[in-house]
Amino acid sequence: MKRIFFLLLALKLLPLCGMAEAPLTFADDLNGVYLWPEGASEADATYVYRYAYPQMTEDNAAAQAFNLIYQYEVSDALGYECPMIASDRPADLGQMQVDITYSITHQSAETLSIRIDKKSTEGGEVTHHDVKGHTFSLTGAFSGMITSLPYLLDQLEPGETDEWLINRQTDKADACVRELVWMLIEQDMKAPDSPIYPEFTEEDLAWSFYPEEDFFLDKAGNFVFFLQPGVIAPAEHGPFCYTLTLEELLDEI
Repeated sequence: MKRIFFLLLALKLLPLCGMAEAPLTFADDLNGVYLWPEGASEADATYVYRYAYPQMTEDNAAAQAFNLIYQYEVSDALGYECPMIASDRPADLGQMQVDITYSITHQSAETLSIRIDKKSTEGGEVTHHDVKGHTFSLTGAFSGMITSLPYLLDQLEPGETDEWLINRQTDKADACVRELVWMLIEQDMKAPDSPIYPEFTEEDLAWSFYPEEDFFLDKAGNFVFFLQPGVIAPAEHGPFCYTLTLEELLDEI
C-alpha cells in the first residue's frame, strides 16, 4: 500500500518538477484541528484530530511538489479517515485524540529528511503510535519529491522506468539493511534488561520492516531505520531506531 501511494504521487507530480534547483525555504505549517461531532468544542468532542505538516514557499515547482504531498495527506485524512473513525466510535468510550507532529531531522543542499509521528491517545494513554520518514531530493528534475533508499545509495538513477531493475535494486538494498539491522537487534536482545520479545525472529523482521521507506536521515546524513512501536517490543517502548552510515551500507551491497 505504501509503495502504491508514493508511486501515484510521483506520477501526479512529475509534470510539476522542473529542472530549477532554487533553494527551498519554509513557509507557515499546514496545520489544523478536526472535531467530531460537528460543532463540538475541543473539550467536548469525542474525536479530536490535530495535524501539523511542513510547507515551503511556493515560488518554484519543487516547493509546489513538496507542498502537494502534505496537502494530499490532509485532504485524505479529513475526507475519509477522520469521518470514518469518528462516526464509528461509541460516545461512551470518551474522547480519542490523534496528534500528528513532525521534526526536520536533516537538511543539506541535496536532501531534506522529515520524521512524522502520529499518536492516538485515549484517557491520557497512548494507544497507537506510527512513525513515517520522508526524505526529499532537493536537486535535479525530481527536486521536491520523496526519494527512497536505492536512489540515495545510487543503486538507481532518478527517472528509472525499468520495473525489473527497480524491484531488483530495491530488494538488494532491503536485504542488505535487514541483515545489518538484524545483527544490531541480536546484540540488543542479549542485554539483561532488553524489552525485545525473545521470540522475535529474522523472519518477523522481514514481514514488518520495509527499509526502502522506513528510515530518515539524521543531522550528519546517517540513515536511521525504525521499527514501529509494538513490533519488536511492547508499544510503550516506542519505535526502535538503528543508525547505519552510508559507508556501512555501501560496503555490504
